[in-house]
Amino acid sequence: MRTYIAERTLYLKNADEEVKEVNLGIGQPYYREEGNWACPIQLIGLFENLSDVPGEDSFQALMLAQNLARTLLNALVEKGWSVYCFEDKEVDVDTLFKVGI
Repeated sequence: MRTYIAERTLYLKNADEEVKEVNLGIGQPYYREEGNWACPIQLIGLFENLSDVPGEDSFQALMLAQNLARTLLNALVEKGWSVYCFEDKEVDVDTLFKVGI
């Protein structure tokens, strides 16, 4: 069972004022039988079945998982979406992942 160690609800808004609620979750890395590690990630509301992100060790798996989330959100920003925390506070995706605001 996946254990999510950090979660945040984000709101994405496009130019037409369409709003999507997205539950971002980064999970606890776990050791896999293949001899490497993996880290669960979720972006519920955008992608319903993201695969766990593999890494050589738990640290790499965790860093790659958060980088995937940042990359996917930045791709939407490039397509004209804005990202909000707490429904009314627009945030820069890179700043969100650097300092957690």
